[in-house]
Amino acid sequence: MAKNDDIYIKIIKDIQNIIQVELNNEKILLATEKIKLRVNILNFIKIEDYYDYYCQNKDFEIKNLISILTNHTTEFFREPEHFDFLADEIFPEFIKNNKPIRIWSAAASIGKEVYSLAICYLEACYSLGLKYDSIPPIEILGTDLDAISIEKCENGIYLISDIEKEMGKVLIQKYFDYGTDEFKKFVRIKDSVHKLCKFKVHNLLLNSEDIGKFNIILIRNIIIYYKRKEVKNIILKLKNNLENNGYLILGHSESLNGIDVPFTHLKNSIYSLNSEPSEDLTRVFVIDDTLTIRDFLRKNLTKKEGFLVVGEAENPIEAMEKLSQLEQQPHAIILDLNMPKMNGIEYLEHLKNKPHPPIVIMSSVGFDEADNGIKCLELGAFDYIEKPNGIHSTKEILNIKNTIMQARKSSKDYNLKNRQVSKTIYSNNLPKKISKPDLIAIGSSTGGVEALQTILSQLNKNSPPIVIVQHIPEYFSLALANRLNELCNLKVYEGKNKQILEPNCVYLAPGGKQMRIIEEKNNLILEVNDSEKMNMHKPSIDYMFYSLANLKNQVNICALILTGMGNDGANGLKELYNKNAFTIAQDEDTCVVFGMPKEAIALGGVHQVAALNEIPNIIKRIL
Repeated sequence: MAKNDDIYIKIIKDIQNIIQVELNNEKILLATEKIKLRVNILNFIKIEDYYDYYCQNKDFEIKNLISILTNHTTEFFREPEHFDFLADEIFPEFIKNNKPIRIWSAAASIGKEVYSLAICYLEACYSLGLKYDSIPPIEILGTDLDAISIEKCENGIYLISDIEKEMGKVLIQKYFDYGTDEFKKFVRIKDSVHKLCKFKVHNLLLNSEDIGKFNIILIRNIIIYYKRKEVKNIILKLKNNLENNGYLILGHSESLNGIDVPFTHLKNSIYSLNSEPSEDLTRVFVIDDTLTIRDFLRKNLTKKEGFLVVGEAENPIEAMEKLSQLEQQPHAIILDLNMPKMNGIEYLEHLKNKPHPPIVIMSSVGFDEADNGIKCLELGAFDYIEKPNGIHSTKEILNIKNTIMQARKSSKDYNLKNRQVSKTIYSNNLPKKISKPDLIAIGSSTGGVEALQTILSQLNKNSPPIVIVQHIPEYFSLALANRLNELCNLKVYEGKNKQILEPNCVYLAPGGKQMRIIEEKNNLILEVNDSEKMNMHKPSIDYMFYSLANLKNQVNICALILTGMGNDGANGLKELYNKNAFTIAQDEDTCVVFGMPKEAIALGGVHQVAALNEIPNIIKRIL
């Protein structure tokens, strides 16, 4: 018996040396049973007799044994998410641009995957209004180690009872010919589909330079049978056959985690080959447990638009692992708040005082999220934008892109973000005498939550009224006012209509409203209204600054413009400058985004440019 076992092991090792798969004891027993089946088919009684035959006809027998021993579990449109990805995101780009496409099914088995790809492509073409004669060129190559399987691929004949379980009758009738007489239980793939496909015997461990480059390679449910070393070897060989930014698709149970190969995971075991580094593309990493949001971002943050989604994760724990494996870190991270295992705030707390790319929070906006939103901005999030819901407007998509671009622009200095320059760095025609202000007005945007906390927390109770416009989601202004009230010696309110301005009080413009200052019976009063957006903002800094510039009575004003993107507030600050207000702009080094201050300086509307930590000292000196 032991001698018989030795013979089986010899045969198995011959096969294993060719296919290079890892066989544990269970798989060796299974292989032994399959060899016994082959012995019985050939009517040998003793394994020794079969072994003599095997040695004399080794090439032929190895071909048959490979077919018996290799896994042939396959079906049409297996793991349908992969075909949805191709049909929705990849094929339309090639079809609309009339670009040729090459696809390699590297473990074709009996051809079902190859023909599924061809049918999927044709359906995508037809859905875009094309006829068969006008479809862009496509070539699908199917390879397998098993020569007998490749013969079955070429034949394209399948049992009706099998494929009716795998695809609808409409597709069967559209893409298959039914057999007659003794073949009435079978269908054969139509010539129109077959001509798009080629087949070849190929060992994945061997070089494949002769078959050229492909836009997409599928190697599904195969690498689980190989040792880790062989997996890396196979993937690196496949890499040489992929076009830059091409796609590699594995089986759902397979992953490249922990394998040092230049691929970025997109979703559902789909990877993209990292292109040569391009400083022109803004690299983005998405952390969100909602598949539809990740799909939305991937579809809109395209290379054509100047973006590259370099990775995705369903939660921060998964993200940290994937980010550690990236050769190039992203320029920005998009982060949801509500996720399993670790939420967005916990992730920001984990990153506190550590170098990291700018983080854009993209989550729900509502009263129930307001405190969390403010907490995120306090913890250093670059900005907070509302998560898309339903039909997405062009403006909504543009806002997301602009925010990411501004985040990238700030990323070169993210490790210097908390640096404070302890001096005023710029002065421009300071007034001979700076009068004690009757009112302080502040405008801020991206990065403004932290800046406002820094300034207001250092002011004492000898302050004139302070009015603030901070660009913030509608439901967050009350939460911000409450938070500032906790941190400051002054009383902080969310501004209300007809509210009289009092000393030692701070009034924050409500989100989604405009706020201006008017005069009434020798009092300065807030007017909160629903006027149209100004400079795309509501509340708008310019809207408030213009109202101050138009006050009839003499009011000494100190006006500040702080960190933020865009130019809101720059023109209004210039008007105040012309009306003898004392104006201050935050300096570039301490701005999260040096946008609004830069515009105000360029207009000549700023007396002093100062670091954030110096601004409270300037204010205290003039009070």
